[in-house]
Amino acid sequence: MSYRLDPAMPMSEALRRVAFAELELAHNALHTPPERHSGVHSARKCLKRLRSLLLLARPGMPEPAFSMLMERLALIAKGLAPARDAAALIDATEKLEKETGPGPGLGPLHSLRAWLHKRRHAAEQNLEQSAASDAMHGLLALRPSFAGLAVYPDDFRSLAKGLRQCYRATRAAFYHAFTSERDEELHEWRKGVQHHWRQMQLLAPCWPSELSARVEAARSLSQILGDDHDISLLIRLVSTPTMTFGTQEETAAFLKRCRRRHKALRKEAQKQGERLFAERARPFAERIETYWQIAAGDAALAKAEKRPDNVVVFGDPRTSRASSN
Repeated sequence: MSYRLDPAMPMSEALRRVAFAELELAHNALHTPPERHSGVHSARKCLKRLRSLLLLARPGMPEPAFSMLMERLALIAKGLAPARDAAALIDATEKLEKETGPGPGLGPLHSLRAWLHKRRHAAEQNLEQSAASDAMHGLLALRPSFAGLAVYPDDFRSLAKGLRQCYRATRAAFYHAFTSERDEELHEWRKGVQHHWRQMQLLAPCWPSELSARVEAARSLSQILGDDHDISLLIRLVSTPTMTFGTQEETAAFLKRCRRRHKALRKEAQKQGERLFAERARPFAERIETYWQIAAGDAALAKAEKRPDNVVVFGDPRTSRASSN
């Protein structure tokens, strides 16, 4: 089952079907992967997709049910975070070296990479001992709660409101991030971009060509912001007074290299963000809702055309009862 909502299905049923598929994917990824950390990465992506789905459906759900599901997903993700975060920062050191090229500042980079490998090894030991099994149990325990997932009204209206709220918040976070230029604000915007990318995946069946393009644009922007966030974490590690990865001169050169990369990434992120969030929230959500209503209508018509001629639905205009009313 792909991460897509089916316009031919009642909305609650479509949401549950996608949610159960993600729970199963996450559990299987942690069960017996060839490399445990790759399984953790896959499972965490499933958890993020589930959170994006819930945010989209939130206006049609009871708030206690929404909060409970979000909290339990966050708890599972927190247990898996150390192993994945260490691996991500190792990748970030390699990418930084590749993107900024040879020159001063590489000494701390190599020392930092060796320290991160030790950190990843410790996190993976903890993963094998308890974190993976705890996460799998948590995922199984979530199934009954997701079995009751439903929105009211049971159509796209609940999701249209959720889409408008998420898009508006992410668009505001974009402008706020580039006004303040603080790492924390950029990271908050990144989380909104990730939700937008995944919500466009969910809704892509209503107009695949247009929304798939938005998926790719948001995914690209999220990667840029992810690289920016990883560099912020590397800067924080190297700048910690109790951590020494090189001489003062080497550390200063490393930080200069990081700032140069920050500047390039943020310039590109701003350009892409201006394009992706140019439209205001209400017309954007209304446009997607129209697409969905057309797709749902087409699906209903196609279903009716496949119905055998000898099967007549109550109220069908072909019946004498419908004609006489």
